[in-house]
Amino acid sequence: MRPWIVPVLLAAVYCGMARAEEGDVPARVAASCPAAAAWIKANAVQQAKSRDSSRTFSEPALRTALQQHADRDQQARDALIAVGMDLGSKEAKAVQQVDATNLAWLKSVIARSGFPTPEQVGIQGVTNAWLLVQHADSDPTFQSHVLGLLEPRAHDGTIRPSDYAMLVDRVRTNHGKPQLYGSQFVGDAAKPSDMHLSPVEDPAHLDERRARMGLMPIHDYECALRAMYATAPAPK
Repeated sequence: MRPWIVPVLLAAVYCGMARAEEGDVPARVAASCPAAAAWIKANAVQQAKSRDSSRTFSEPALRTALQQHADRDQQARDALIAVGMDLGSKEAKAVQQVDATNLAWLKSVIARSGFPTPEQVGIQGVTNAWLLVQHADSDPTFQSHVLGLLEPRAHDGTIRPSDYAMLVDRVRTNHGKPQLYGSQFVGDAAKPSDMHLSPVEDPAHLDERRARMGLMPIHDYECALRAMYATAPAPK
């Protein structure tokens, strides 16, 4: 069976906290990974939509479009997870099609006006734009370009350090380099819960780096990933 890169489960494990109610924990994670669940509750950020609710934005149409593209991204991935990450399924093809459409659209946006800012599209809009970049694996050069744009924002607070860290890992693994923050796992399509951490630089200090970027301990993160995939049906 071909290996597959575990998607970072943006809607379900960590990054989905930007979309979820504060302190909300996926049921499978709560049942199987109490330490991860406790970490999520203790570190849950305020819901981005709530933080944006009292603000006005200079680019409301772009904010709406980003939400629509991000919703399609998540719906396609949810459907793929539901069929056990079957890479030969129509759901897998749908993910590829959605990613291609989203990539072409976002590249045109960034070429025209740069990576969106909170003033333009709100915190949720920035998160949605980052999500589309994270899944632009067919164009690692574009991902690297955006990573350079986002580096100063990770320091000035206009993008979450955890999001920046995940994109760093994505870019490094897509270029054959060891990751820094341990967000990327490799698994077997025949058994989605059977996965292992992609190579990491200086693994002895991995949790220290993760903590600095607002990421949960690697043991708890791995538990949460396995819990989310454990009940996925086997591929046909």
